[in-house]
Amino acid sequence: MYLLSVLFSETAQYIFDRIDKEIHCFEKEGIIIEKHTEKQGKNEYITFEVQTSSLKNYTKKDFQNIFKHYLANAFSDIIIYYEEIKLARKILQEQYYYFSPVERESILGHLENVLKSEEYKYHEGVTYRISRKAKILQQIMDYLKENDFIHLDGFIRFRLKNYIMELEDSIDKAVEDFLMEKEYNEFIRLLRYFVDIQEAKIDTINVLIHEDGKYHLFDKLRRSINNEYIEDLAAEMLDNDIGYDDLLISSLITIAPKKIIIHFSGKIHNKEIIKTIKNVFSDRVSVCSGCDFCTLIQHVKEE
Repeated sequence: MYLLSVLFSETAQYIFDRIDKEIHCFEKEGIIIEKHTEKQGKNEYITFEVQTSSLKNYTKKDFQNIFKHYLANAFSDIIIYYEEIKLARKILQEQYYYFSPVERESILGHLENVLKSEEYKYHEGVTYRISRKAKILQQIMDYLKENDFIHLDGFIRFRLKNYIMELEDSIDKAVEDFLMEKEYNEFIRLLRYFVDIQEAKIDTINVLIHEDGKYHLFDKLRRSINNEYIEDLAAEMLDNDIGYDDLLISSLITIAPKKIIIHFSGKIHNKEIIKTIKNVFSDRVSVCSGCDFCTLIQHVKEE
């Protein structure tokens, strides 16, 4: 009995493996599925039939509907895990052609993070996950209720226009993230240059970062560092609404220590500042996991 036909414009081992995974579920029940593959130019035409004598617990119509649901599950995976990356590359090539191939590959890495984050939505203070696959699966199932043949590429192009538009929006966000990262890396390189050309003015500096983002600097004997230039810099930066993170980086570059030890007086909410300090000063930085100095500061704070 005929079940379903599908046309792929391009085939890969993943496609066959994913379809076979669904068919194997029926074979475990003793249901015999026949798969006929025919090459039509670059296209691959696959027809599925079932030996009706092997249908013990299903009517023909019920089994065809169940089979369509299983194959729709496979098709939605093929779209998400195989076709999507090709679509994204095509969109990048057409709309962001001015980026180099290496840059476009980097953008694809950002796209993966964007797509993962966008599956989480917020409603009345509750976070819930809306799977892109679930939305595609529903559209395929709706189509297969009325049809026994599907051209997957054509389905994507004409039936999943909203999905493609959402993918384009996600690519736009990925490009923004890529440009921000590029700008950040250039900024870090500039700061490293300033650090490298400066002669170290102090051997060791202890940086105590507080929960509110403020910080204090101490020398290797844990004496507070008071520097007139740093105080003037702090006053000027705070007058211009420049945050404590930028002030800390500027202070460390000004002092140019050989070694930086970072301590915490409580829970740190902004971990980006630690990442930035490590990126700028690299192997000069160590992060304290707890010492007598941290304990002393914590006791003073509690009192």
